[in-house]
Amino acid sequence: MNREYLLRASDLDSLPRALPEAPRVAARIKDRPADFVVEEVPAYLPAGEGSHLFLWVEKRDCSGGDLLRRLAAVLGIPVADIGYAGTKDRRAVTRQWLSVPESCERVVSAGVALEGVRVLGVAHHRNKLRLGHLRGNRFRILLRGADPAGVPDLARTAEDLTRTGFPNFFGVQRFGRRGESIALGLDLLAAGTFNDPAFARVGRFERRMALSAVQSALFNLVLRERMVRGLARTVLAGDILARADSGGPFEAVAPEVEQARLDAGEVVLTGPVFGHRSRLAAGEAGAIERAVLAEAGLDPSSFRAFTSLARGTRRPFHVRPEDVRVEADPAGIVLSFFLPKGTYASVMLREFVLPGAEGPAADLASEKEIE
Repeated sequence: MNREYLLRASDLDSLPRALPEAPRVAARIKDRPADFVVEEVPAYLPAGEGSHLFLWVEKRDCSGGDLLRRLAAVLGIPVADIGYAGTKDRRAVTRQWLSVPESCERVVSAGVALEGVRVLGVAHHRNKLRLGHLRGNRFRILLRGADPAGVPDLARTAEDLTRTGFPNFFGVQRFGRRGESIALGLDLLAAGTFNDPAFARVGRFERRMALSAVQSALFNLVLRERMVRGLARTVLAGDILARADSGGPFEAVAPEVEQARLDAGEVVLTGPVFGHRSRLAAGEAGAIERAVLAEAGLDPSSFRAFTSLARGTRRPFHVRPEDVRVEADPAGIVLSFFLPKGTYASVMLREFVLPGAEGPAADLASEKEIE
């Protein structure tokens, strides 16, 4: 397996941007947790009745995995009993829904004492919260130290991105420090099992993240290749597109017809999140996808041993932010915006901020849900 090839996908600075000529500012991101605020937008609100307890939780400077482990210990339940729609940034202030069994209600009512964690609301619901059960996330990000004179330039960038979108790369949070999650994921694929004694000390959450890191790196490499060839916004025969309103996938048979629909925003181009049941494109688009997989030393059957975690899916090549606002602040410039689920704010920020903007404690936990 070609580890060095996959590690290229984790270097965001080396990946192409939507607006390479647009002005960007020097700033510090996540200099302090309160500089980066994320609020989950749920797919639905709890019904007010049922055998599950939904908790509206705020955490500060705490990773998603730590939140689950610490909360499970306080409630006296297995981590697997906690439902969540997506994991959130560590060095940040984040708010999201979690679900726990109704049996935890007495402990929750007495108060959950966890440093950096607050339960802001409680409600009953009929089912456990599942991964991906969210619409997206709202962000308020302070670009600390940015010159407020850059607001007009960044506002024009925001308008362009709202209209055209930006490359939907997975962020560095997906890959771990120095690509360690990619390395672990490849080791798991080589072993073909979770039960190898070599992984005894690695938790299920971390193993799941490691497999996802490999899938994410492969997607990044496919999108990079399409962009380098000038084909990231071009419909090819055999491409798999998705309807913008419903997400329903279909194969492009008449590229000229689908190109007009793509330009109008009715459909989106998608790339593969490889798995054992991946739907790959045909024709030239499929050749690119298969070439990336082969260069990595993998094929769809490589994921077969992990059927419940790596089935494979498709992901839009580009995503459009919503409700983008750029405002001057005494400490710099504030960006506020909404992104749909599975999209990384850190990737969008590349269009606004010069490289090297991460704060002193770079957040390397997953920002979003695991595919």
